[in-house]
Amino acid sequence: MKNQTFRNFAKFAACVLLCLAVGSQSLVSGVEIARPNGDIEPRINELLERYLEQSLYDLTREEAIEAMLRNFLTEYPDITPYMAEALLTAFDPYGGYYPETTVGQLFSGTYRGFGIVLDGKVSVGGMKYHTVVDRVFDESPAEKAGILGGDEIIRVNSINLEGFGMNAVSHLLSVCPDQITVTVLRGGEELTFMLNRSTVFVQSVAFYPNAATKTALIAIDDFLDEYMCYDIYGIVEFLVENKYENVIIDLRGNPGGELMLMLETLNMFVAEEGVALYHKVDKNGKTESLDSTGDGVSFAKLCVLTDSKSASAAEHFALSLREIAGAVIIGEKTYGKGIGQRYEALSNGDVAAITAFELLSANGTSYHGVGVEPDIKISRIYTKLEQKTFERLTFVNCLTIKAGADSKAALALNQRLSAIGYILPEEAGTRCTDKTVTAVEIFQKYNDLPVGISKIDYTFIDYLDAYVDYYSADRYEERDVQLECAEIYLEKGEEAAREFAEGMRG
Repeated sequence: MKNQTFRNFAKFAACVLLCLAVGSQSLVSGVEIARPNGDIEPRINELLERYLEQSLYDLTREEAIEAMLRNFLTEYPDITPYMAEALLTAFDPYGGYYPETTVGQLFSGTYRGFGIVLDGKVSVGGMKYHTVVDRVFDESPAEKAGILGGDEIIRVNSINLEGFGMNAVSHLLSVCPDQITVTVLRGGEELTFMLNRSTVFVQSVAFYPNAATKTALIAIDDFLDEYMCYDIYGIVEFLVENKYENVIIDLRGNPGGELMLMLETLNMFVAEEGVALYHKVDKNGKTESLDSTGDGVSFAKLCVLTDSKSASAAEHFALSLREIAGAVIIGEKTYGKGIGQRYEALSNGDVAAITAFELLSANGTSYHGVGVEPDIKISRIYTKLEQKTFERLTFVNCLTIKAGADSKAALALNQRLSAIGYILPEEAGTRCTDKTVTAVEIFQKYNDLPVGISKIDYTFIDYLDAYVDYYSADRYEERDVQLECAEIYLEKGEEAAREFAEGMRG
């Protein structure tokens, strides 16, 4: 790949987005809209009819409505944003009006934190335990300190977290001081790092290479991170240098994003020059397209994972990659939103999202309203977990819970802490252990309750039971058979993957 990969995309500097959350609805390519019949609220409609019949002023219905709106907005200027929203969504449920904001703020992927994405080494009953670092964001406090993916978090400050659930560690990190020490286990060695909370830019891309199989998984959460193309460029360079042959691109849950970022990413997987990457059609039928630069890379096998939440730009990416590079799509039919919009910054500092075009795939295929069908259809498998019954925890018996105590009340407390993913089920016994005390204190801090095992009261119990209800209701354990199917495709071929998918459906 050459450094000029991004150069030919400069003309798309205007903010044009294809996104489910704030997308738009096309008025072209046969997409119909419901047009109003002229009637409005019954009382106003009747008033207009009588006014036009009897008024001294010779007005048409349209002129009367326009005058009414102008006068109304003059008298009640605070209502203007609501009227603007009504205008932009009259034909377009995905349009919108955003007062006192900027386009950048609308899609800002930042938060204050440490830049750590968590996972668990052990999954029990749908909860993850023995918390590990799944990945760290670039330029985040965690990355600068030297924390790596795969590190197991065993302490934060002086709090021992060995074996704790991912929920407990996540909750603790969210409420701990801005400066902390984190101790991790890496290759049998304990390492301690100092972190300072700061603004973290959330990356859209995660990368999981497997050197043994020369297979890589690239998960793209959305096409909104302005630096994502540099991340993917670096990933592709790594794959080429290390002779990786197979790639899985995970677009599940990807709602779309900016057109330019999606096209730049698509271009990196197209080795041939002069291949149309997309076709954009406006309301007048004017078509705009862009060809590949020839700087991309082809792989022996390429597959894309999709689900019903893969939408808009993500759909275009998957469909066009199949049409251009022969990628196999595995998973579920996508959402079906093949339309886009422009975000116009207004002179008063507000932003208007206006439907502007329909997007067609590389081969000119429309997917709006129909979605993209996978080549191999397979859905995740969810196994409903058995509802557990717990010992009673009341305001009266909770008074007996002390550090080291052995009682049914302590059992009731431990059962609930396990149910919300704080401590392992095997540790939910009758003793109030050090882990029980630590878990209680984390829960109290996270919910802004008085802290300490002796501070357990009816408010604490109400909060804890609410969490238990939330995590226990319709609780399922997931098996990611879509990813399994993709791995089978890469290892054994399409026929084996189809047999696996059919077996899972059967």
